[in-house]
Amino acid sequence: MKRLDSMDFDELLALKAKVEAAIAARVEKERKRLTASLERLDAIGLGGAPSRGKRGPRAGTGKGRKIEPKYRNPENADEVWAGRGNRPRWLVAALKGGRKKLEDFAVAPSK
Repeated sequence: MKRLDSMDFDELLALKAKVEAAIAARVEKERKRLTASLERLDAIGLGGAPSRGKRGPRAGTGKGRKIEPKYRNPENADEVWAGRGNRPRWLVAALKGGRKKLEDFAVAPSK
C-alpha cells in the first residue's frame, strides 16, 4: 500500500470512497445481525425495554405533575421547594450559618 502523503488527489478520493463503502457495508451487516437478535429475543419474551406504544409499570408517573411544596421561605412566601433536585439558593443561604435547620422551613401538609 502506498503512503497517503505520496498519493495524488484522485487516488485519495478513490481510497476515501472505498473506505466509506466498506464502513457502510459493515454498518448494514451489523444492523441486520442486531435486528435478527432482537427479533429472536422478542419471540421468546426477553425483549428488554417495551416496544413503542406499550408503557411500562412506571411510565409517565409524575412527569409534568406538580407536587406540594415541603419547604417555604419565611421571608418570601412565594419561594418554595418540594424537596427534589438541588436546594434553592435562599435555603442554602439560610442554612449556612448553622442557626437554622431544614425542619425550620417545613410546610404543614395540606389536606
